This record gives sequence, structure tokens and C-alpha cells, in this order.
Amino acid sequence: MERAPGSRRFGISLLAFSPHRLAGAATYTVGLTQALVSRAPERYTVFVPRRYEPLWRELLPWPLDFVVCGPNPDRRILRVLFEQSILPRVATRRRIDTVFFPHLVAPGWRSPRAVVTVYDLLLLSKATDFPWYKRVYHHWAYGKLVKSELHIVTISEFCRREIVQRLGVAPERISVAPPGLDAEFVATHGQSVPQVDLPGPYVLAVAGGYPHKRLPTLLEAFALLSSDAPDLYLVVAGTYAGDRTTVHGLIAAARAQGLGSRVLFLPKLERSDMPQLFARAAVLASASEFEGFGIPVIEAMAVGCPVAASPAEAIVEVLGGHGWVADDFSASALATAIRNALSARIGARSVLSNAMDRARSIYTWDAAAAIIERVLSVTPWTATRNRATSA
Repeated sequence: MERAPGSRRFGISLLAFSPHRLAGAATYTVGLTQALVSRAPERYTVFVPRRYEPLWRELLPWPLDFVVCGPNPDRRILRVLFEQSILPRVATRRRIDTVFFPHLVAPGWRSPRAVVTVYDLLLLSKATDFPWYKRVYHHWAYGKLVKSELHIVTISEFCRREIVQRLGVAPERISVAPPGLDAEFVATHGQSVPQVDLPGPYVLAVAGGYPHKRLPTLLEAFALLSSDAPDLYLVVAGTYAGDRTTVHGLIAAARAQGLGSRVLFLPKLERSDMPQLFARAAVLASASEFEGFGIPVIEAMAVGCPVAASPAEAIVEVLGGHGWVADDFSASALATAIRNALSARIGARSVLSNAMDRARSIYTWDAAAAIIERVLSVTPWTATRNRATSA
């Protein structure tokens, strides 16, 4: 006999989570997991690696079923093998109906049901220098997902279109659950001041050292602004993720242009420090040519910081007309967008107010959790029936 919907149990695999290696994906995993389990902790089992068990118990202070298992997340091959072979048996013993993966995996098992996350298709583009083995794994996983009937979660309508068009996945197999704002970004008081020395007015960039983030283009745009705004600085955060040689190259380039004293690279900050970093910035600038979503964009919007960006499709989607988008991907176009955004706090207050309302009302973790919860609650029988009916 099938169990009533309210009695179904769900698992969340947190076995791929590594806070030192992941940036936006880590934020998504933490925020979404917290929102999901807070809604009905008695229905969830979380699978966590031994290495990060203390961290997850601190992040998830609800009476949950914790299962400590699997290898160190940084041993990726072993982790994939564990999720493919042992995890389904562990989940079955705990009578779990559906396992949710807030990361890319292509389960070779049919029971329990699995729901997987595909953040974007960056690995299929030429805009990244990810290692060959990561490309091979992603291509294999994409191929398995296309042939399966698994439901896919992604983070923006742009990503949904990409998955449909480039992988050929049926649209009804994909749900969009955008990231939300952490509590610090909607608090009206108690925000901490970052424990770093911040200069006078500054353009802020929050990006890892990856090619598609185009930090050299951002530096070029800043150089074009520097002569007209001699008191303006460039502050870059988030470069702990990605290739460290990118940062070294930017420092050398800034010095060569006489801008070394006006470009500051921040160490990894606490999440509680981030709202004030955004709030005190003159502009948040994004030079990315590819994004699946752009969490720093909604964080800036939420605290009233103007956003200037190159026209990556997902960034344009998230802004919803409440930012300054460059005409093309050139440094000169980005410099123009930044220049226009610099006067926004005085001349475009309504744009910033509308941006804040949009970020705080649309992009919430609870809204994302509600979407995932509906997906998890669909039984395989119901999903098959729905597909047959829609056909």
C-alpha cells in the first residue's frame, strides 16, 4: 500500500559539499537545505561526510536524522562511486522515498527516486578552464540524465532554456528554484562591519578567479574610469575560489597601469560581513560573460547597491530591468554602465528601491524550498501519469 503524501520521507545528499572549494554552489546548498528541513524536519534525512559533520550540525539545528557516511568530498571519484553504489542502499534501509542532490550527479539506480540539480551548462562552453576530468564527468552525467526520467532542478529560466535546447531534456522534467537571500541581507539592524580596511568610494566585484568571470576585463573597465574618478577604488572579493594565478596576474596588471594602490583583493570573509561590504559599495560590477544566476547580484539589490553588468543572459534576467547593463561585452561598454550606475544613489533612487523590493520578495529560500518540496512529493507513478496526460 502506498504511503500518504504527508508520510513520505526525503533524503538530502550533502556529500559533495566542500566550503573551501565551492562558492555559489555552497551558498545554494546551505540556504536551500536549511529552508527545506526547517519546514518539516521530521521528514528529512541528511547524508553528511564525517569531515563536515560538526559544521552541518551547527547549520541545521533541527531534530534531524543525520547519517554520517561517504568519503572526504574533495576525493571526488570516491564520492561519486559511493553515491552510485552505497548511498541507495543506505537510503532504502531508512525507508526514504526520494533523495535530493543539490549538485550534479547521474544516479544509476532507480530506487529510491532521485532529484538532481544542474546549475548551468558552463562546462559545455569555451568560457572556462576546468580540468579535463571534470569535463569528462559532466559530459557523461549530462548524457545519463538525458536518457533517464529523473527530474532536474535548475536555478534560472535561462538555465532551463539551455538544458532544453542543448541537452534535449523535456521541459516538464525541469523545475526552476532560484537561490534566495540569506537572513543577513534582509536584516534591518545588527549587520557587522567587515574586519578589513575599506577605502573611500569603491566599485565592488565578487567573483572567483575563473576565465568566464573576466576579471581582466573588469580591471580594464576600471582603468578607463580611473582618470575621471581619481578617488575611486576597485575592491575584489571571492577570489578564494578559482585559479589563484588570475589574482597574481591582475595585481601585476594593476601595478603596471599605476593602479596598484587603488585595487584591493579581500580575503575570504564571513557571510555576516558581506551585507555591509555590498551596502558601502558605490556599485557592484559584474564582467561575467556566463552565469547560471548571479547570487551577488541579488545580494547587492537587497541592500540598495547599484548593479552594473555585462549582458550575460542570466544576470539580465535576475536584474529584471533594475540595473545598468552594458551594451556589449567590451570593457568600454562596462565602464559606461559603471559610470552611469555611480550616480544612482542620488539620481535613480526609485530604481534602487524597486530592485530591493524585487530581490527581497522574489528571491527567498522559502520560495525555493516550496518548489523543491513539491518536486520531492511527486511519486514516480504520479510523474508517469502526468507525462502520459500531457502527451
